[in-house]
Amino acid sequence: MITCKELIDYLIDYVSDELTPDQKAHIDHHLQFCPPCVTYIDTYKATIRLTKSLPMKPVPPELIARLKQAYVESGYGRSSPSAGA
Repeated sequence: MITCKELIDYLIDYVSDELTPDQKAHIDHHLQFCPPCVTYIDTYKATIRLTKSLPMKPVPPELIARLKQAYVESGYGRSSPSAGA
């Protein structure tokens, strides 16, 4: 039987129905004996459902600029070392 931690590691794939039949069977077996994990998955699914129902709004330009600046400052926005050589 899998642990609660292992179930969480597979959570996204489980709710997206992207696990192998064997993996899904292990999780389903765990859920038969673990009410807290059942509640966790139900809450996760409800969060996804509610989030999808929210209206889409454009991202404010100021936020885009701040995110770009944070990306550059984080170091991830730099060119690869070989690009400047």
